[in-house]
Amino acid sequence: MTAVFSRIVLLGHTGYIGSRLAKALGQIDPRIPVVGRSLHDLDLTRQESAAELERLLDPDSAVVILAAIKKQLGDSPEVFSQNQAITLNICRALTSRPVRRVVFFSSAAVYGEDVQHGIICETTTVQPTSFYGIGKFTAERLLLRAVEQHRGSHDCGPERPALLVLRPALVYGPDEPAYYYGPSGFLRKAFAREPITLWGDGTELREFLFIDDVVELTSRLTFANTTGVLNIVSGTSYTYAQAVDAVGALTGVRPAVTSRARTKDQVDHRFDPTALLAACPGFRFTSMQDGLRAIAAAQPAEKART
Repeated sequence: MTAVFSRIVLLGHTGYIGSRLAKALGQIDPRIPVVGRSLHDLDLTRQESAAELERLLDPDSAVVILAAIKKQLGDSPEVFSQNQAITLNICRALTSRPVRRVVFFSSAAVYGEDVQHGIICETTTVQPTSFYGIGKFTAERLLLRAVEQHRGSHDCGPERPALLVLRPALVYGPDEPAYYYGPSGFLRKAFAREPITLWGDGTELREFLFIDDVVELTSRLTFANTTGVLNIVSGTSYTYAQAVDAVGALTGVRPAVTSRARTKDQVDHRFDPTALLAACPGFRFTSMQDGLRAIAAAQPAEKART
């Protein structure tokens, strides 16, 4: 059954994923306002921001949380501390004014970027190995504590508030704000006639999710009744070498490739999408080849070079 919200408060609405999600959420039910807040208008690292956020909430609202300092800006104790400040201030607001639904955008990094699992599912042991992954899992637990203390209260009822934690694999797509090691970054290098540098031979497995798929799934799940943890994964992993091959097939020219010695052991990431597909039956993921074509089509100047 589709939930009806008084409003959706989207934290991190100007980011790479958040800006697209804001548009998608608004299209699902135009009667429900999407209220976006990001760093320039609500600095969630400041404790006083909790009161500002609280004023946006009511018992029938939903909160979707993408606000965070990304790993690419530094995987350090300082960034970890800032991200925890963001989470704690959100928790303060949710504790004072509980809402109907909370959706938190976590990361598959909680399973450990450097940990060799078999096939990862939602019950796989959490073993974060980076400040970013540790921070995401800590945020999950803090938010769970904040929302669960109101479950079953007289004012909120047994079904409110409800937390959904989403753990996506690696996300790629057009117009990325920086170079990322993966399909879109490799395509950018190929268009620029620059060599692609692989760690080792590039044969480690990773799951690459096209951004449109992530946005659509997050939109659907925001309006669904699903709670707990869901991995946002397709179940199809590629090697970085295969990503280079796909770029070459698209451009018609095999990119120049160099290699850098590994600093860590090779680790493969493979995921089981069963729980996600049960929550979103019939969803069809974008293949890496189609994703790369979409990136090229979204960038006319680069497309012309192919």
